[in-house]
Amino acid sequence: MTASDAPLIAVNARDPEETRVALARDGRLLDLRWTRSERGSQVGGIFLGVVSRIEEGLDAAFVDLGLGRAGFLHVGQVHPGFADPALDAAAVAALAAPREAGVRSLLGAEEDADPEAAAAEAPAGAGEPAPEAAAAPRALRIGELLRPGRRVLVQVLRDAVRQKGATLTTFVSLAGHRLVYMPSLGRPGASRRLADSEERERLRQALLELGGPGCGLIARTAAEGCTAEQLGAEWSAMQVRWQELAGRARHAAAPGALLTDEAPVVRAVRELLGAEFGRIVVDDAAAAAALREALSAAGVTAPVELYDNSRPLFEALDLERDWQSLFRPRVPLAGGASIVIHETEALTAIDVNSGPTGQATLEETALASNLASVEEIARQVRLRDLGGIVVVDFIDMKRAEHRRQVEAALRQALLRDRARLKTSHLGSFGLMAFTRRRVGGGIPRTVETLCRGCGGSGHVAHHHAGALRALRRLRAEPQARSFRIRAQPGTCAILRGSFQEALAALGQPVEILEDVQVAASDPVVLPDLLAGPPSGR
Repeated sequence: MTASDAPLIAVNARDPEETRVALARDGRLLDLRWTRSERGSQVGGIFLGVVSRIEEGLDAAFVDLGLGRAGFLHVGQVHPGFADPALDAAAVAALAAPREAGVRSLLGAEEDADPEAAAAEAPAGAGEPAPEAAAAPRALRIGELLRPGRRVLVQVLRDAVRQKGATLTTFVSLAGHRLVYMPSLGRPGASRRLADSEERERLRQALLELGGPGCGLIARTAAEGCTAEQLGAEWSAMQVRWQELAGRARHAAAPGALLTDEAPVVRAVRELLGAEFGRIVVDDAAAAAALREALSAAGVTAPVELYDNSRPLFEALDLERDWQSLFRPRVPLAGGASIVIHETEALTAIDVNSGPTGQATLEETALASNLASVEEIARQVRLRDLGGIVVVDFIDMKRAEHRRQVEAALRQALLRDRARLKTSHLGSFGLMAFTRRRVGGGIPRTVETLCRGCGGSGHVAHHHAGALRALRRLRAEPQARSFRIRAQPGTCAILRGSFQEALAALGQPVEILEDVQVAASDPVVLPDLLAGPPSGR
């Protein structure tokens, strides 16, 4: 692969209100990280928290982090060492968790502080009791591990969303460019995303020599091909960071932050920077300098170019069109086919629509359209950072081998995603579901606000329905009063038109005022003396 063919990383940090970091090739977004200044992410941050409440019914604790909203700590993310009340928070974090607890929490948990820490490969037999071992011990309940007022060292796995506080874990980790250090893991490992099994084993042996058998080091995909000297330099820096963190945890006041993650630009580039990339283009001098310093400290040689043209970076690289398309539900595909993405409260539905493929039969047309959609489905899921349950409604196919072909194609396309996914099978109804854990907060939820007109449904109620609602409210009021109605212009037109006789029959003076800020289905009806001035006509 030549440098011109390799993906580049574009860093749009010129605008203080918004930072965008994109992995792209030939003007097409491949992956994306996005943050706003007023909503800085706490993911990866390590806090000394105080347990504020125990919820036995949820088997979870709420932890005060000093952020104004308590974080959520499920029992599955609580280190078993907290069962000993004599151990302080730092001592527990440094303990290697028992295999029956550690493997599930660190390698197979629903949430993890670092995507590649979750993808670490456990040695054969890990998590399985020895043949002579007795039955697995009873899982401890949250009340047996924690009490209100207990100090805990926690890491943020997911930012607070709407009414939910941040999701926390006591299995803390320090992420570097090539390595992740998890003291509770208690053994070295390598990311499953490293395709070469011999390379994974080489890296495990290198980490074993560096830190010993009880060292919880994990080799990331960026460690592929690295020498022992390169890994050792990063491990030395991690040891210093961990000792400083443990020292602050023993003496700091709680609650409060002990370690905040890197600047958003540095973290995003670290996550997106892989073995294949051509260059890093940054449109802000300060961000470029911070990146060069961070990459140099990690021993990474990566060309960082400063873009100083007045034209916006994403427009110059022809990426703005792809960015804007993320806010539209319909995504066109080649040949006239398309996919439609709709997020609901419970799940995200993706519908595949066919186009003129030139195939001879309906079955062949369905197969061609479905296969053409899988790459774009996987790409949109990554770029939009969709989370939770995702259900794809493929075009129905009668033949089982065609369904298996499409299912395998989607699974292969999803392998490029850095987030944790679990896929189901493609059934006879054309539905295939998978679950995905968000990397960030998700673009639609962060950028968009709830539409007052449609309430988030995507459909605005007819103005006729709003006029009827206003009429019903007037009929329910005492007769000897005058009223003022503020409503959408279309609703006002109906009230003055086809509903004019109905209003006159009420015998009440009614003033109708146009207000575009009022929802079409919910006009404001107030007694005249209490009605304020209209906000628009």
